Amino acid sequence: MSQAQALYRLQEIELNLLRGQKRLNEITAILADSRAVLEARDRVKTAQQALSPLHTRARNLELEIQSNADKARTTDEQLYSGRVRNPKELQDMQQEIQSLKKRSTALEDTLLEVMLAVEEAEARLAQAEADLRAVTADWENQNHLLLDEQNRLKSDQERLLEQRKQALVNVNADSLAAYNALKPRKQNQPVAVLEGDSCAACGVEQTRAIISETDRGATLPRCLSCGRILVRKPGRG
Repeated sequence: MSQAQALYRLQEIELNLLRGQKRLNEITAILADSRAVLEARDRVKTAQQALSPLHTRARNLELEIQSNADKARTTDEQLYSGRVRNPKELQDMQQEIQSLKKRSTALEDTLLEVMLAVEEAEARLAQAEADLRAVTADWENQNHLLLDEQNRLKSDQERLLEQRKQALVNVNADSLAAYNALKPRKQNQPVAVLEGDSCAACGVEQTRAIISETDRGATLPRCLSCGRILVRKPGRG
């Protein structure tokens, strides 16, 4: 194996490592971002907060209606008990009973409106809770799949690191220095395949001397245009 081929093999391994790490970073970000679930929980909380005062209002109205009914019944019993004989008191009691009945009618109308609002709010809460269950289930399923992928990628990274270690054995110090010097300027791809007579990275046709040098594999020939190290893939002439 020539030095150029050894570097090309090293580059393939390192590119796979970079791709794997990029995906691992993406998975980490996705797993840390539970926005969909949090938003669904917020909608449930909002629906609960809207429903709670309606329940309180309905209970208060029911208590007031019951209180009015009790007062009206007590006053009515007094009115017809025969214990009260003063005409003015009797008239006041009759007026109080009428006032309580009128108030109860108004309260019952208000209670009906509130109960309708309660039904609507309960429906919204039920829908929000159903949405939360669905989103949570999807999220848990997605997490399961992502965690599986994460574990698989971590194993792949360990395997690639071992392959990189083995690949470095075939690279001498001068070749590695040239490779590392080019990496930052060539987007981590300092080695390019010579396809036919042209550099696969930039497409520029090379001279016969460079083509011959690449085919021999004794040195590290450079592309005339982009300056990458040129290599023939194993099995090519």
